[in-house]
Amino acid sequence: MAISMELRRRIEAMARQLCDEAGEVDESAGDCWLDAVENRAIEMADALASAVVQQQSADRPAADEASCPGCGQRGRYRRERERALITRRGPTTIVEPEYYCPCCRKAFFPALQRAGD
Repeated sequence: MAISMELRRRIEAMARQLCDEAGEVDESAGDCWLDAVENRAIEMADALASAVVQQQSADRPAADEASCPGCGQRGRYRRERERALITRRGPTTIVEPEYYCPCCRKAFFPALQRAGD
């Protein structure tokens, strides 16, 4: 997925704001200025990626029922559960719906349905 020019402009504006709020780059760790700037950008990108993953998981609606992957019977929604994940950008936590199958007597977590599925 390509980033639109409008989204790119918004990212650049956000980057200017974040740099203003963060202040001067700290080179005391022995990094040269460019390394210090890049390290700060990587930290910000990691935080952004984690926030996007968390937001996307929170926006997933839970259905009242879902099919059990073991037996195919209808399971019942129980609750939202937090799960720690290791992503390409590092550790994060997502929220996902937990279901219970009375036939198998097991909890399950159905895969996210994508548009067109």
